[in-house]
Amino acid sequence: MRNWHNNSGKPLASDDWLEAHHYAKLPERTAFAQQIAAHSPRRIVDLGCGTGLWLELCAEAVDAECELIGIDLDPECLQKAKKRLQRYSNPKQFLTVDIENNAAALPDADIYLAFNIFPYISDLPALLRALRRKILPGGSLVVRQYDGALLRVGPMDNKDRQIIDTSLMAALAGSEQFKHYDLDRVFETLRKAEFFECQNIDFETFRRVSPYPEEFKDYFLNTMNWTSRYVSEDAAERLISWMENKTDGASQGSPSYFVEVDLIAWLS
Repeated sequence: MRNWHNNSGKPLASDDWLEAHHYAKLPERTAFAQQIAAHSPRRIVDLGCGTGLWLELCAEAVDAECELIGIDLDPECLQKAKKRLQRYSNPKQFLTVDIENNAAALPDADIYLAFNIFPYISDLPALLRALRRKILPGGSLVVRQYDGALLRVGPMDNKDRQIIDTSLMAALAGSEQFKHYDLDRVFETLRKAEFFECQNIDFETFRRVSPYPEEFKDYFLNTMNWTSRYVSEDAAERLISWMENKTDGASQGSPSYFVEVDLIAWLS
């Protein structure tokens, strides 16, 4: 079982996790990067850029003159991001900034990306105000946020699903480490951010139906294994049994599906 933490201890942020997640959703993410590029940005800042996976997609989509800036607290991640982006001619910077406590050090930009980082910010309204001052006229803050309650696999017996979901929520809902159920706080805070004149908040559905493509299997199987690690023994047995019955036989006519919903927001 993988330990999906990065060197700074952030859960679900190791290289393995980030890359499995990224390549499982590559077609959808590529299309989203093209939406960003359609705004013709001159500078993009990626908050919590990790190893630069999203910055690489942006580099593929935007003009070569667009500057790409990665922000992260993990110096090793920034070095990997720098290496990943070195083949692109865009101007680039990789900065270690504590965005919650030192947002004044952030650069101005046309586009700010905040993808799955807001649950780790305790005073989110204060950060949003700080970011608003950093966004250039006509620019946007782009937010993507997953929520564990909006992830579903199946088909599954209703009793099994209830036991698994309830057990996982009981294990993680009050955790200070895993921010697995924070979408409602993020949504409410974004809607109350009146200092952004335009708010476009929607939801994006990611889905795969068996037989699963190879690039999705690693993310799928390890997400299920990760879940089984945190639920009760009874719930884990039910999930493992489902995996054995559904995933192993998926290509032989035993269908299954995976659905995940992300909040998507453009604020300007």
